[in-house]
Amino acid sequence: MDVLSKLQEKNKIHSKHQRNASWSAVWVFLLMSPLLYSYGNEFYFSVIKNIQIEAPHPFIVLFGSLCFGLPLLAIGDCILFKRVKKLLLLIIAEAWFIWFWIVTPLSWLAFLPLIPAFVILQIQLPKIRTHK
Repeated sequence: MDVLSKLQEKNKIHSKHQRNASWSAVWVFLLMSPLLYSYGNEFYFSVIKNIQIEAPHPFIVLFGSLCFGLPLLAIGDCILFKRVKKLLLLIIAEAWFIWFWIVTPLSWLAFLPLIPAFVILQIQLPKIRTHK
């Protein structure tokens, strides 16, 4: 019996790691979504519509995406929300970032969602410390 309970515990740990790995893929896809959107936007206007647009260089989009997404993911990893709520908030923040970083030239406004995320983290910090 002891062997079976150990095996069951190992299976639970393995399935937990599998779920975390699949969620990590979702987070990385959302982190890279501004770059994918800029490629799609450039492809749509240049190939399908045959219109020359002034699009930001993909390296600039990648750099901005990493400067926005990595702190947001680090803050979001610490925040005490359910995973679905974190996912919805990340989608909203990424959509905000894409709109102001790629579509409109208000790049300074694109980083605005980092402020509420940091405030939420500061509010939840005592609870986070007691959980660890």
